[in-house]
Amino acid sequence: MTEAVLMRDPMPSSSFAPGNPPLTTTFVLKIAERCNLNCSYCYMYNKGDTSFLGRPKFMSTELATAMLARIASYAQRHNLPEVTLVLHGGEPLLIGHRWVQWFLDQTRCVANSTGISLNVGVQTNATLLDEHWVALFTEHNVTIGVSCDGPKEWNDRDRRDFNGRGSYDKVRTALDLLAATPGAHWGVLTVVNPETRGSAVLKHFTDIGVRRIDFIWPDFNHDHPPPWPHGMLANYFCELFDYWYDELPSPPRIRFFESAMSLMLGGRSECDALGLNPVADIMVESDGTWEPLDTLRVCGNGMTRTGLDVRTHDVEDIWAVPLYQIGLHNEELLPQVCQSCAYHRVCGGGYLPHRYRRDTGFANPSIYCADLLAVLSHIHRRIAADLDKIRAAAVPA
Repeated sequence: MTEAVLMRDPMPSSSFAPGNPPLTTTFVLKIAERCNLNCSYCYMYNKGDTSFLGRPKFMSTELATAMLARIASYAQRHNLPEVTLVLHGGEPLLIGHRWVQWFLDQTRCVANSTGISLNVGVQTNATLLDEHWVALFTEHNVTIGVSCDGPKEWNDRDRRDFNGRGSYDKVRTALDLLAATPGAHWGVLTVVNPETRGSAVLKHFTDIGVRRIDFIWPDFNHDHPPPWPHGMLANYFCELFDYWYDELPSPPRIRFFESAMSLMLGGRSECDALGLNPVADIMVESDGTWEPLDTLRVCGNGMTRTGLDVRTHDVEDIWAVPLYQIGLHNEELLPQVCQSCAYHRVCGGGYLPHRYRRDTGFANPSIYCADLLAVLSHIHRRIAADLDKIRAAAVPA
């Protein structure tokens, strides 16, 4: 059924050179397929996909060794000087300190023997993050991403454990620890709830000392639309932007806003939810299979499965997978309403999973199209007004 749905998306008439698609430099490693939290909005466990049930709870060292060898060989074949490896899950810290120490040592050995820079990051719910973990990650220059949705009363609405207990207190302890640790490289990822105020969430994080924050649009699509009326997310992001842009003397980095402004000024996006970019990142599941973007599993149970095992398949074998091809060519699937939009180049049609509809595949605007348009228009008006002031000031009287 999944393949039939995918192939309703006409494969693009143009294509990249045979055997030469855009090269990913980011691999997301699902080293733990289980989690100690039961977040209501989680795309891994609570959006209909059950593929995790058939996979090992943790990635074995055998598979991790094979995976690193395949990734290093791929980088060498394509003359890539560096690759990013993101430890992910589930909750990756559940695999234990000993395994992660082994992996980081192994990664360093592979990097030294191949000359390829292997940059490592970890995305964690931080309930297990303590001084021991922070010391290990700091020693190995691992970038730490912490999932937290703001103040306790808002975070604990959705981010609870299996007994219904909120996670905020443990996460706050970890955030304070990170803020107090010299040399730690870290930031926060927060899933937006438009029933809250973005400025209050941002102030909460800046008061703690967070310098990098990703505000994530919740994972819904045309088959499963968001529960809020159109306009609520737009109001959230516009209010957040104004507070970030106007009120903070030293604002933290917010990739969505920075990327939007960069694209409007002719630059590039550092955010996979904006811009006309191929979706090229590759996941490695705990059973050692290469897969496309993990959040695509909100579009259908088992949709991302490939059966491509790291022990028997090179990285490039995923290039032939229909869903991966759709990600690479997603720009060409956009409908006319997107192609004729003034913000086509900036929006890029929206985040790929948010474009899905069972009968038309990914050939749709984002389910958040109207909200995205309102937010981008607001940002454009704000920076255009400031640019006009700069130009006026530069003209001699």
